[in-house]
Amino acid sequence: MVMVGASHHDVTLDEVSRLTAASEGLALKLTQSSADVNGAVVLSTCNRFEVYLDLERFHDAVELTTASVAVAAHLELDFVVDAMRVLVGTAVGQHLFSVASGLESMVVGEDEIAGQVRQALATAQTEQTTSPSLERLLQRALATSKAVTSSTGLGAAGRSIVSVGLDVAEQRYGSLEGRRALILGTGSYARVVTAALQKRGCADIHVYSSSGRAAQFAQTRELVPVDADQLVAAVAEAQLIAACSGTAEYLVDQAVMSAARELRGSGDEPVIPIIDLALTPDVSPEVAECAWADVINLEVIREFAPREHSSAILEAQDIVLQAVAEFEMTESGRSADHAVVAMRTHVMSIINEEMERIRGRVDAETAEEVARALHRVSNTILHTPSIRAQELARTGDFADYQKAIHTLFGIDLDARG
Repeated sequence: MVMVGASHHDVTLDEVSRLTAASEGLALKLTQSSADVNGAVVLSTCNRFEVYLDLERFHDAVELTTASVAVAAHLELDFVVDAMRVLVGTAVGQHLFSVASGLESMVVGEDEIAGQVRQALATAQTEQTTSPSLERLLQRALATSKAVTSSTGLGAAGRSIVSVGLDVAEQRYGSLEGRRALILGTGSYARVVTAALQKRGCADIHVYSSSGRAAQFAQTRELVPVDADQLVAAVAEAQLIAACSGTAEYLVDQAVMSAARELRGSGDEPVIPIIDLALTPDVSPEVAECAWADVINLEVIREFAPREHSSAILEAQDIVLQAVAEFEMTESGRSADHAVVAMRTHVMSIINEEMERIRGRVDAETAEEVARALHRVSNTILHTPSIRAQELARTGDFADYQKAIHTLFGIDLDARG
């Protein structure tokens, strides 16, 4: 198991954003390009870009990954190599379990990350780029996240990047209850923003999508869709803007703001809080210079992100470490699976040969009874050796077990499993 990736802990958010341009189709390319890559899952969020790999050989596959990211994202290879760190073995599980549990997020305990891990796994399953080992790893990470949520106070108040951004807006400009909001985007963050705004009493919510999905998104959420020729008016009338589309171009720039100001007319101009949650900003840097706009971007949110109670973090870390240890023990025991299968196959072949001889001499009912009896006996005999094989695989003493199997049954086992 290998993880190649970068997060807000390693590089700037702008650099993470540049790396995420390689996300689409990357796992499929890696699994199709090299026999060394058994599986690949890409986790791309607003503050991390990580590729989880199940490899036959380490160096060639890691080099292929960084080179593929550089090409797809149109970046210099040296930049990608410097930006992305590499984790191997047990460290991969510990990192992913911590990520899924919100311990590695900008806002500790944020509640979106588990959904993003689940989506990464679902995408890999759809593209058929996972491996059994990767699936077990991600499923156990999600189970650990659930255990952290239910057993600790981490993120108990539903803290997230979205909620922190809205908290900052309310701290600066008062309650959002009864205000008119404009959401830019219709993706996963837009769904979270919609729910958060409605929970805070924002009943008049408009939504715009540059991809034309606003009407469909608004239909089931009691929102008002905004099309392209209504965007300026919607900006002018908004008392809060939440930008989370992550498109390649700015949805709100100086021209849009100037046109909106004309529509608002002269006089007192209340400041519009604009929460820009997109990793690739939806709001032009020039907008921050407008006297009646206050851009609350990811960098601002990171500064205001609350520090969860230390005891909750420690409790969550204990759960993660315990889950990692249990996962590693289970996985190490799987190296004995081939030995167990080989023993059972060997014994079953003997039973089947004997049953062929018996069926020619007795009636069908008697033959079936004898077959059931032989299977019960074989299962009883092989139970203890099977359990012992898994125990020895976990402790690293499996080589002696292989020799014993060869001596007793004449079976040669592949040590790789």
